[in-house]
Amino acid sequence: MKRQNVRTLALIICTFTYLLVGAAVFDALESQHEVTASRRLRAEKLRLRRKYHMNETEYQQIAANIIKFMPYRFGTQWKFSGALFFSTTVITTIGQ
Repeated sequence: MKRQNVRTLALIICTFTYLLVGAAVFDALESQHEVTASRRLRAEKLRLRRKYHMNETEYQQIAANIIKFMPYRFGTQWKFSGALFFSTTVITTIGQ
C-alpha cells in the first residue's frame, strides 16, 4: 500500500475514533440530565392532574392546545445517536 494511502486511512480511522469518543462523552454527560428533567416533568403532570382533578383525557386536551402554540421536540435528544450527530456537527463546523 502506498504511503499516502496509509496516511489517509489513518486519518479516517482517527476521525471516526474521535467522533465515537466524543459521542460517548456527550452521551454520558447529558443523558442523565435529560432523564432527570423527564422525571420532573412527569411529577409535575401528576401534581397538576391531582390539583385540578383532571383525568388523562382532559390533561391531554390541554397539553395538545399548549403544544400548538409552543415549539415541541419529541423524544430524548441525548442518546448515543444524538451525541454522535452533535460530535459530527462540531467537527464539520470547525475549520479554516
